[in-house]
Amino acid sequence: MVARWLLPLVLLLGLAGVLQVHGQVDKLASFITIDCGLPENSPGYMDNITKLRATGDAGFTNAGTNHNISTEYITPTMGWTWHTVRSFPIGVRNCYTIRPVGSAGPNYLIRAFFMYGNYDGLDRLPIFDIYLGVNYWKTVNITGADIPLIVEVIAYVYGGIVQVCLVNTGSGTPFITSLGLRPLKTTLYPQVNATQGLVLITRSSFGTNKTVRYPDDAYDRVWLPWTKPHSDQSFK
Repeated sequence: MVARWLLPLVLLLGLAGVLQVHGQVDKLASFITIDCGLPENSPGYMDNITKLRATGDAGFTNAGTNHNISTEYITPTMGWTWHTVRSFPIGVRNCYTIRPVGSAGPNYLIRAFFMYGNYDGLDRLPIFDIYLGVNYWKTVNITGADIPLIVEVIAYVYGGIVQVCLVNTGSGTPFITSLGLRPLKTTLYPQVNATQGLVLITRSSFGTNKTVRYPDDAYDRVWLPWTKPHSDQSFK
């Protein structure tokens, strides 16, 4: 079944003080965090900021190659998730297949992180597309080797399987840093259904100069400090 995605853009603004949602969500066990590019035999790790467990991506795709970003882009405060990437130099379309666990869903926040970090030593910033299944999600435009980028969609997961695909458009090799799935209550974003999803423009918080996410936001939405309007989510 091919969904007729309208993909309306959504702008979310919030007060940091309102986001202090403490306690565990009953679907926390269904949170999936994939650190792309970890060695195949890696046991994973607990994220030092969110305290959520991250696993490697070997069980989710059989394509691509693992890389470490260049050491010149690694800082003392950088989270582990940014250290590695998986790139896809072969083929036009390469996908991750993820099966959410438990009875969570059917609505999910699906998020991809990217940071080039000159992992290939070529100093060539790529542009490529990301799809959710057969549906176009966004064009990933890497504007700097040290600039992390977030792309996010809130979508109905049809058939209990999520497929995230990177598509080579002829402007550089696609790569990815990490993937995350977070189950959402259907009442949280009632616009989302089997034929319509929401693509994030920006999500900002006021009253803080720090990024806000889990556990202060129980669904691990990423709220960036408000600076100025921007069309892509970046940590800088």
